[in-house]
Amino acid sequence: MAANNQINIFIVDDDKMLVKALKNEIEKTFPKINPIISTFESGEECQKAIGSKPDLVIVDFHMDSKVKNAMDGVKTIDMIKKHSPSTEVIMFTSVEKAETAVKAMQHGAHDYIVKNEHMFHKLNMSILQCLKLKDLKSEVNKSRTRVFILLFIVVAIIGAVASLQIWAPHLLERP
Repeated sequence: MAANNQINIFIVDDDKMLVKALKNEIEKTFPKINPIISTFESGEECQKAIGSKPDLVIVDFHMDSKVKNAMDGVKTIDMIKKHSPSTEVIMFTSVEKAETAVKAMQHGAHDYIVKNEHMFHKLNMSILQCLKLKDLKSEVNKSRTRVFILLFIVVAIIGAVASLQIWAPHLLERP
């Protein structure tokens, strides 16, 4: 998770009422993570802010109600993953087609949620999974760093002993 126990979330959807409902649901359900939520009506708007590397992006599939020929959800996922590969993405859409879900997952979506009467519960569960996944990835990276440091120390010690054996073997002899 982000520093200070905060998480940076982007919501990319052209339905302002739904965006407001999503924002309220996330803030109500996850108050301990102190979410910083930014909203965008299109993938193009999101692209302008992707440099801040959000922890999580919730993206709609169709976002052309306000801007014709706007970037669709899959292209938005591609853009997000290109600029911020560690960002988790949830596709949140009214499109209930298996091929769309598969395509979203193939392009890097963590989950695919259909907008229906169960959407908030499913979204909350998916956000929780994303948070756990980010924590696990962070722990793996910390462990890798520790292993690398220990390996470096061991190699340095072996190198020092080998150098002593070559250049000053008398220092290694027992009295």
